[in-house]
Amino acid sequence: MEEDERMWIHMDLVVEILSRMPVKSLMKFKCLSKEFSRIIHSRNFVDSCLSCSSSRSRLLFFFRNSKTNTLVFFSAPHRSTCAIAPTRHDMIFRGGVNVSFTSPPVRGLMLCAIGHNQLFICNPATRQTLSLPQNLMLVERDNLTELLILGYDPIFDQFKVLCIWDYPNARPSTYLQFWVLTVGQDGNMWRKIQGMPPHLYPVTSSHTCGHGGICINGVLYFKAYSCTPSRHHLTLTKHVVSFDLNTEVFSLVKPNDHLCWVSRLIDFQGKLAFISRVKMDCTVEFCILENKEEWSSKVFHLPWTQSYSKDYMKTSASVLGIHDGDIVFTPQGELGYTWHLSLEKRTVRKVLYEIPITKPYPLAFFFANHVDTTISL
Repeated sequence: MEEDERMWIHMDLVVEILSRMPVKSLMKFKCLSKEFSRIIHSRNFVDSCLSCSSSRSRLLFFFRNSKTNTLVFFSAPHRSTCAIAPTRHDMIFRGGVNVSFTSPPVRGLMLCAIGHNQLFICNPATRQTLSLPQNLMLVERDNLTELLILGYDPIFDQFKVLCIWDYPNARPSTYLQFWVLTVGQDGNMWRKIQGMPPHLYPVTSSHTCGHGGICINGVLYFKAYSCTPSRHHLTLTKHVVSFDLNTEVFSLVKPNDHLCWVSRLIDFQGKLAFISRVKMDCTVEFCILENKEEWSSKVFHLPWTQSYSKDYMKTSASVLGIHDGDIVFTPQGELGYTWHLSLEKRTVRKVLYEIPITKPYPLAFFFANHVDTTISL
């Protein structure tokens, strides 16, 4: 072909085409040239990919394979009319497979912990991991519990980790300590910050995978409680606390009586939301924080909860998140399908997955609304 007959594709169109391709293909394309590598790792391209991916977000779940010392990740689309074959990603972690994922994925990245002071950020799509620095003030402690949440500050394009450490045997003045790590900034050192009001205590059962808290539009949300002494016992009141990643200030969200210990905090169209405890008539309340002062709620009937009649807490704990206007549930102790409750149509449908793991199934952990990303660690 003659020089003047060649067809040139405008760079904007190239970027648009690349943004719609799977991450596995992009990882191969970045090796073609420095220009491709620069584009694929640029913030604008990552934002464009995440914007496209958000409309086709995926269910992410993983198993621990002790025989091969690997974590086996699977991701699959939420919507399908037939059984879905998930995409598989195997990852190897130093320290074995006893890994806890303490908060939902943020922009395709996940925070994981091995023990008290080994922290990593991982990208399941690229199989990359980044080891975070240890907090030397806490290395020698073996009797603490912690709340660990990964968040993203869109104003300064920074990932941050909030850690709240609980010392059971410490004096009241040092009972709780609050630390922040800005990933790749501040010399990659932990900074001690001013904490919450002294009457509040965080719910630190963060090793219940994914229940530690959630990041929504640059703000972290997590559950806490306060104790009010009465004549014969202590009364525990449940709260939601917010932490602004930009100002690094804690605030108390208006209380909601429907919040229970097992409620998972979820992101509903950029707003904080949760599902109440399932009632005996198989109904639940879906509560949405419209602003910092007002909650709204909708009541739904869940027909499949008849099988959970002996333990209605299971349904509250099985909420994965919101996808395209549907509340996504996973049956406790079962694999191979999820339930989708349409908020608009008030209907329930079942989505099947082809799980390439033989029975008996190992312990699995699930996250909704995961998006694959090219963010390099």
